[in-house]
Amino acid sequence: MVTSVHAEIYKWTDKEGKIHFGDSPADVESATRLKINTESRSGITHSSGNDKERARMAKELEADRKERSDKREKYRAKKKKYKRKCLLAKDRLVQYQSASGVYTLDAKGERRFYSFEQRAKREKQIKKAIARYCH
Repeated sequence: MVTSVHAEIYKWTDKEGKIHFGDSPADVESATRLKINTESRSGITHSSGNDKERARMAKELEADRKERSDKREKYRAKKKKYKRKCLLAKDRLVQYQSASGVYTLDAKGERRFYSFEQRAKREKQIKKAIARYCH
């Protein structure tokens, strides 16, 4: 028996990057309506399915999997980069706080010590970096 189905199927991505499929999307504006040919002349039955339609859906699902995988990989790389910057900033803050004097080298290689204000400003910058990268 061949039946005709008249349902709309949507695909959308939530705030966390997860892809969903359903007949009523959570956010209609960001959802994409999928076109699935289910008319009786297409040869789709509830048991067999249309090979072209199945292949198209499989290709779309594979593209979605790849997109999610790429997003996860980018997130992991960013997380690793932030962790490294966090550790460096924390280490630098400990060095600043424990040093009796902080200096930079001038063009001749001579030490130029930071004033109290310069040192406080630099410590504030380091604390901002810690707040940004250590979460």
